[in-house]
Amino acid sequence: MNKFFIVFILLLNIELLSQNNSELFEMKLNISNIKSSGNLMIAIWSDSYSWNTNKTNSSGQMVGFDYAFKEKVQKGKFSTIINLPKGTYFISILLDENFNNVVDKNFIGIPTEQYGFSTKKQIRFRKPKFDEGSIEFFKNKILNIELQ
Repeated sequence: MNKFFIVFILLLNIELLSQNNSELFEMKLNISNIKSSGNLMIAIWSDSYSWNTNKTNSSGQMVGFDYAFKEKVQKGKFSTIINLPKGTYFISILLDENFNNVVDKNFIGIPTEQYGFSTKKQIRFRKPKFDEGSIEFFKNKILNIELQ
């Protein structure tokens, strides 16, 4: 009886551990239309509230994203592979040409640096809502984003 109980507990622990290790899938990002060199800042959001409310820190940088990185790039194209668990994600990209880590805007609030989103349709004069640009991610995927 004790052997059965020990085997049962071991199997239960293995099952619980496997549930905590979510499977990761590859998302290949191909970013095109990079018009100048700079820091390409990529943020991946899974929380619609954080994206839609424009939460920022004391430096004015947006917060609430799940994954972010920046990469120094040259004019042309850039590709990278990111491993993520399945879920719904919104991707935002900024080409920071002057390396100040914020979106520079003109006097009426229009960005003066290039940007892009995971949405296929272009949205002008406002930030897209999470549900307008989010993607369902549940298998390996290639996502092509052209900077505006």
